[in-house]
Formats: sequence, C-alpha cells, structure tokens
Amino acid sequence: MTALVGSHFLLLSGGLDSATVGSWIRERHPGGPVTAVTFLYGQKHAVESEAAAAVAAHYGFAHRLVELPAIRGSALTDCDRPLPESRDLATVTGVAPSYVPARNLLFIAVLASLADSAGPATLWIGVHHDDHTGYPDCRPEFVVAADAAVRLGTQFGLRLEAPFVQWPKADIIRWGLAHGVPFGLTHSCYQGLRPACGVCDTCQTRLAAFAQVGVADPIPYREHLG
Repeated sequence: MTALVGSHFLLLSGGLDSATVGSWIRERHPGGPVTAVTFLYGQKHAVESEAAAAVAAHYGFAHRLVELPAIRGSALTDCDRPLPESRDLATVTGVAPSYVPARNLLFIAVLASLADSAGPATLWIGVHHDDHTGYPDCRPEFVVAADAAVRLGTQFGLRLEAPFVQWPKADIIRWGLAHGVPFGLTHSCYQGLRPACGVCDTCQTRLAAFAQVGVADPIPYREHLG
C-alpha cells in the first residue's frame, strides 16, 4: 500500500500500538495534517479516550472523539460478561472474549466517511501480529480487503495503512522506544483501571512484551504485581 499525498486520519485508541503509529506518521510524513479519531462504543475502558487525548496533544494532532451506538456481544462491552483474568495466553485459542464484533470494520468506515468529505487522505490503524488469532478484524487479509474497500468506495480513492500488521508487540515497543513514543501516556487495561489491573488479557500482553524487550513498562500497575 502506498500512502497518498494529503491528510492523515489515525484510529487512536490510546493504547501503545496506535500511539506508535502516530510517531510512524510523523516520521514518514512530516508536515502532513493528522487527525486522530477516538471512538466511544460502550467499552468498559472508556478511560482510554483520556489517554488518546494526551497522546494526540503530545504529537500536535487534531483530536476528534466520536460516540457510536454501543456495540454488544463482547466481554469488553457487555456488563454481564466479565473479562477473563490471569489466563495462560500461550495456550488460548479461538476468538478472544474481548473481541468486539466487526469493531475495526465499523471504525474504518467512519474514518473513511470523515476523511472523504475533506479530500485525499490515508487512514491508519495499529493492528499487529499478536492479535491475528483472537481478533478477526486484525488479520492481514482483513487489512488488504479494507484497503480495497475504502479505495473503491470513496470519491478520493482513500487508502488504509497498517504498518505493524506483521509485527509482534515487542517489536512495536522496540521501535517506539527508539523513536520517542510516549508510552507513559498510553492506556491498555481493558478493565479501565488506573493503576492498570495487570491481569486482563491486554495487561498481560503488554507486560510480557515489555519484559521481552527488557524494559520496564512506564505505566503503574496495582500493588499485587510487586
């Protein structure tokens, strides 16, 4: 995929992956206008919008908060479905309980609509290799198909970029550390806790990736983690 000359629209959740994409855009497309878009969709960790605002401010991006109707059918959005804790993520298979049905498909469609009303643009998302199994809308095949859809379905032939789709999270962290990504501003805990819980799937994945890199995670965690 080749980024267009024009503006950039970043799907910014407030997590470390999309925050790193922000640095990627700034480095490879200096001076291009960037709008970071964060979605509220009934998620239990809506506090991530505060992290997204802080990350956007760090980069000097315009920031839009878009509220959507609540998406149901996920432990991340349904009050009566608890998020799993302390799972052995090396052994789990199948779609993750925290998968939100077609979330990225919906987000990309809204991003495309916002961008196509303004002119040529590239859409950016932070999906990565470690989510291929548990999240169908993070797979490389999905990214290719979504890129084709936004190119063919928009007046300006928009493009979708996912620079880390084949990268494990540890490699994203390594790149981010080398390029000044403000990981301390980010939020990953699906429980929406500050300090982070340390036991939900996203906390475990984040902690394991920082450990693999050999660097301490800069965000605080609950005291039971030591």
